[in-house]
Amino acid sequence: MMKTAPRAFALAAACGLALSACSYDPVEDTETQVAVNDGDTLASALSGNEDLSTLADALSEAELNSLFDGPGSYTVLAPTDSAFEALGERGGALLSEEQRPLLVGLLRDHIVVGHITPDAIRSAIESGGGSARMATMGDGDVTFGMDGDVLTVTAPNGQTARIAAQVVEAGNGVALPIDSVLLPEGADQ
Repeated sequence: MMKTAPRAFALAAACGLALSACSYDPVEDTETQVAVNDGDTLASALSGNEDLSTLADALSEAELNSLFDGPGSYTVLAPTDSAFEALGERGGALLSEEQRPLLVGLLRDHIVVGHITPDAIRSAIESGGGSARMATMGDGDVTFGMDGDVLTVTAPNGQTARIAAQVVEAGNGVALPIDSVLLPEGADQ
């Protein structure tokens, strides 16, 4: 079972990539589709993606967007706009200045150090006997698995999200769009 980001990064570097710029439907596709933005930073790729605009705003409000403009490489478990909308008023409240500490903690739990592609995650899942655990920049780990042919990610509290849209790969990282905001332990879902 994978526990550290350096091993995940090494695995990501060792895996070959099957890249395509097609749209992704998690119910029908057996391979995750990836849009490659080599010249972009992860920050610009996120801000330019219509399905991830709420996340881009949240990263800006939390003052974490500069992290994705630098040379470090990160993988973001990127809740889609509809994932934030599903939170209702709580989702909007997260973007207020008063909620900044909570927002920063929540977003850090959605960030893994390293450039980790879907293919690398699948390989880690196979090597890990059906799951792969990776540390987040927050206080915990996330566990990747498969639901049929669709990649899933599970938070420590058992909440699971599915890769829900086309993956965005930039020069310094990867955004894995997910269909739920992974809430911290104790948060009512």
